[in-house]
Amino acid sequence: MRRIHSSFVALALCTTVALPLSAQLPGMGLISGRKPLVQVGFGGGMSVPTSNAKEAFENGVHGRGFMLLNLPGLPSFRFDLSATKFDWKVALPGAPATMTGESLVLGGLGNISINLLKGPIRPYVMAGVGAFHIRNELQTSGEPDESSSQTRFGVDGGAGLAIKIKRLEMFVEGRVQNVYTERGVIDTKSIQTVPVTFGIIF
Repeated sequence: MRRIHSSFVALALCTTVALPLSAQLPGMGLISGRKPLVQVGFGGGMSVPTSNAKEAFENGVHGRGFMLLNLPGLPSFRFDLSATKFDWKVALPGAPATMTGESLVLGGLGNISINLLKGPIRPYVMAGVGAFHIRNELQTSGEPDESSSQTRFGVDGGAGLAIKIKRLEMFVEGRVQNVYTERGVIDTKSIQTVPVTFGIIF
């Protein structure tokens, strides 16, 4: 949990710097009708396990925070921090009925986001690369908890739709996340989660 708090405190500090910066830069503020140089967003939703993961995990929940850097004439650069929690669906063979488990996935990603249309309704696509820290917790009644963790690099991509309402943007997006595997960088059989996020962009 300390890792989650540290990540989102860092994002909040970036937010306090980013919002005044976007308002002060000439020609980049919302008053001019152009996108700010720097925007921040927050959201959350459901993460659906796929492939082999869906046999072991229930649907999970996640929270996400990100910063957008909008440079004129270039795709937007997006830096994401996320935290996802999955409960285990089934116990291990021969394990006691009192055994439960959960997995916490912390992600840090750098993405490129491309708007497909301009205007108050903005569809977009994105793709990126980053790292996923996976921590598994096993609890058995009357026994000490057990845990394990690992960090893997991976890729993700997806699409979304943002709708501008005055000074804010509401968005919904879906992603496909895939860790690096021994079979190569992109292996469709190793896709782990499909997160669907609803949120707001400042």
